[in-house]
Amino acid sequence: MSPETARPAGWGPNRAGLDDLRVAAESEASLIQNPSHTQAQRRLRRQRHVEQIHRLGARVIFELVDELDRHHGLGDDLDRRPERYAALDDRLVAAVGADRFLASPQRVVGGQP
Repeated sequence: MSPETARPAGWGPNRAGLDDLRVAAESEASLIQNPSHTQAQRRLRRQRHVEQIHRLGARVIFELVDELDRHHGLGDDLDRRPERYAALDDRLVAAVGADRFLASPQRVVGGQP
């Protein structure tokens, strides 16, 4: 007996049904974000927030760092890290372009290839 004759009457490959399942699976998969994509989005959002905070001045940055210490008990480690950054040569940092973030990624939606 072949596999086709062993199937119940009326059963047969339903291409439309398979397509429906594929479309449903793709839709569901699109709702589940890629972890590396989510991490990249988080880093970009953090960069933009830091740019905005930086424009507010040194006092606001100090308050943020101080709040991180109070809420997370980072103490000595949090003191050492700003000390290392403060020791950087600002002219060298600017010369190598490390004083600014890269331009935001741009995507063309619906554009011609």
